Amino acid sequence: MEEKEYLKPLKRLKRKTGVENLWLYVLAELARGEDYPYSLIKKIREDFGVEAGKVIFYVVTQKLEEEGLIRSHYVERRKYFAITEQGREVLRQGISYLKALSEKLSSISGLPSL
Repeated sequence: MEEKEYLKPLKRLKRKTGVENLWLYVLAELARGEDYPYSLIKKIREDFGVEAGKVIFYVVTQKLEEEGLIRSHYVERRKYFAITEQGREVLRQGISYLKALSEKLSSISGLPSL
């Protein structure tokens, strides 16, 4: 099997845990403190390697706000987002789920946990 074919599943995993779970990265960044969209997109790219386009970012933040996980306010003409307590709880549960999944995969495969 050539290397390119061998790496396709890993590439799919990164895509599925990247942009498709942008909400998790937004909440993690906002857990550090409130921020505005351009800065959040940049930090998510730098911290997690996730390339999120502006449209998908705005769709995700709008949904998070509708669900009560983040709130927004304006300072002059710039919109800022902040995580809510409900958002912190969902972030905690998301992290817990990913940790449990990682441990289960390690346990079943016989490979050491990272």
